[in-house]
Amino acid sequence: MENMKLSYFTQDESFPFYINYGAHTENMFFHGHEDFFELVVVLSGRAIHRVGEERFEIKKGDVFSLGNGTGHAYEEPEDFRICNIMFRPEALISADFDIKQLPGFHALFLVEPRFTAIKDFRCRLKLNRLTFDRVKELISATIKEYDTETAGRKTMLTANFLRLAVILSRAYDEDESYREITGIAEAAAYMENNFSEDISVERLVAISHYSQRHFIRLFTEAYGTPPQKYLAAIRMRHACSMLKGTDMNVTEISAQCGFNDPNYFSRIFRKNMGVTPLQYRKSS
Repeated sequence: MENMKLSYFTQDESFPFYINYGAHTENMFFHGHEDFFELVVVLSGRAIHRVGEERFEIKKGDVFSLGNGTGHAYEEPEDFRICNIMFRPEALISADFDIKQLPGFHALFLVEPRFTAIKDFRCRLKLNRLTFDRVKELISATIKEYDTETAGRKTMLTANFLRLAVILSRAYDEDESYREITGIAEAAAYMENNFSEDISVERLVAISHYSQRHFIRLFTEAYGTPPQKYLAAIRMRHACSMLKGTDMNVTEISAQCGFNDPNYFSRIFRKNMGVTPLQYRKSS
């Protein structure tokens, strides 16, 4: 299997983003992605999507995302036209954007790519007519902007991409047909929305509707870390943001990030960041 790199499509390392229309009249070769994610919107027709050794039909209105290490190809295309958006998620989706509070964001952009790589998972976001028309119009404007050299181009492209991500994430939230994805996504979004609270594993299990053992296994598969470590990472992320962007003292930040004991917070912060909170603030 050939692994494709984002540099095959764009040489601009300062803006790792590429968007285009794709019209397939013949089978596409089997390939993987080495250093980028791909968001695909099917604009017309249908085809067989091969993912690993699995094959299933995709058609107009379907949306799916693929991460690194997932081999895929299109077969038996019929009037098959898509939009490809290739990007590095860490570069275009800031850790502090509130889009992470949407379960649909976690499902489409984080959980689905991972599950597609390790499980027999078939894309499940199917846009209704109204949302499809909104997405199609936004894609057209984004591609037009991408092909220009106008000042502010990268800012406009980033804004359009984030707008598209929100629209798709909200659409995912409205569709509850695939509980294995949405249960994990809802638990992750709950942590993003309530990280300052005392969140137990039992609470997350209740939100996900799984057994505790099943929830921890699925969450760890999807995010590469257990839920409690994921929660700790959210708290560290917000603590860093508050240290850089506010004048709040360490005790106040500790409380707002879910740590009742500021001394414990300082120890955990230093363990994770290599410096004390005050040293981090000074260096930032």
